[in-house]
Amino acid sequence: MRRGIVAGIIGIVMLLGMVGQLWAQTSDRVFPNGLKLDNEYDFQAFWEAHDGATMLGAPVTGLIFEGNVPVQYFEQARLERRDDSVVLGALGRERSRWRSLPTLADDGDSARFRRFWEAHEGALLLGEALGGPLWEASNGVSVRVQYFEHGRLEVRTGFGANTITVGAVGRETALAKGLLIPSSVALRALPDVQPARAAAFGALLPSPTPLPTSTPLPTPTAEPDTPALPSPAAPVSVGKVIDVNISTQSLAAYEDGALVYQAWVATGKDGFNTPAGTFDVYSKTRMQTMTGSMGGENWVVPDVPHVMYIDGSVALHGTYWHDLFGSGIRMSHGCVNLSLPDAAWLYEWAPTGTTVVVHY
Repeated sequence: MRRGIVAGIIGIVMLLGMVGQLWAQTSDRVFPNGLKLDNEYDFQAFWEAHDGATMLGAPVTGLIFEGNVPVQYFEQARLERRDDSVVLGALGRERSRWRSLPTLADDGDSARFRRFWEAHEGALLLGEALGGPLWEASNGVSVRVQYFEHGRLEVRTGFGANTITVGAVGRETALAKGLLIPSSVALRALPDVQPARAAAFGALLPSPTPLPTSTPLPTPTAEPDTPALPSPAAPVSVGKVIDVNISTQSLAAYEDGALVYQAWVATGKDGFNTPAGTFDVYSKTRMQTMTGSMGGENWVVPDVPHVMYIDGSVALHGTYWHDLFGSGIRMSHGCVNLSLPDAAWLYEWAPTGTTVVVHY
C-alpha cells in the first residue's frame, strides 16, 4: 500500500515536471499589438533581464533576417543574434548618420543624460555617446536629445523637466525600411515606365567595354575641393560588384572584373549625403512604402520598387517621382535613386551579399 502511494506521488511529480517544461516552451510573451517575443534566439530572456519595457519597448516586427542575422525590431531598439549572443543593433549611429552632432561637453544636459545612462545599464543597452546633446524638431515640438551607439535619449516638452525617455529609433528605422506600414498610408499602383524616357537615358550611357578579368576596378578619385574618402579595402575582380560614383552620379556593375551595365543615379542631397565605403546588399524587397523623419523633414513614399539595402536604411531603389538621374542634382535622403528600368535590371542581377562600393 505504502509503495503504491509513493509510486503515485512520484508519478504526480513527474507529470508536474512535464507540464512545467511544456509551459516553459510555450510561455511566449504576446503584446497588445499581437506581436510575439519568444526565446528561439534568446530575445525574450534578454528583454526580460534588462528592463525591456523601459529600455527596448514593445516589438514592432516579428523575428526577421537581415542578411543571415536574426533580428527583431522594438520601439526603441533592435536585437540581433550574433556569435551565439544577443546584442543591440547600432540604431543610434544609423539614425544620426546625417546629423552634425555637437562635441561632448561637461554641461547640465549632458550630466542629466549621463545619470540616466548610468542608472539603466547604459554601457550595454545604449553604448557610448556619439556627441553632445542637441535640439531636434519632432512633429512641431522641440526635443532635447542625445545620440548613443544603440539608441537615443530625449526629453520632450510636457513630460516634466527631469523626465528622460528612450527615443523610438527602432520604430523609425522599421518604418524607413518598409517593415512597418502606417495605417494612414494609402497605397497606389506604380506608374507605367515611359519607354521613350527610358530609351533616352539608355542612349546617354556609353556602351559597356569588356575589361580583362585581371584588371581591378577603377581606383576612386576625389572630386576637386572635396575631401578624399576611403577607397575600397581591395579591388574586387571576382564575383559581382556594384560601383557607385557620387562625383559623376553614375553606377557601374561588374562581374568577374568585366563591366556589364551602367546607369545614371541621383544620390543624397547635402545634409543627407549618401555614405561612402564598401558595403554588401543585406536585404532586398520588390516594393515597399518608405517613410522617415529626419533633419526637420518628413516623408511618406508609397510603392518604392526594387529596393536593395546596403547600410542601415540606405538603399539602391527605383524612383518614379523625378527623372534627374545623372543631372548632378542630388535629390535623395541618402539612398541611391535609379530609373525604374535600371533598378529592375539591377535587382534581378544582384543577389543578397553583392558588394557595393560607394565613392567620390
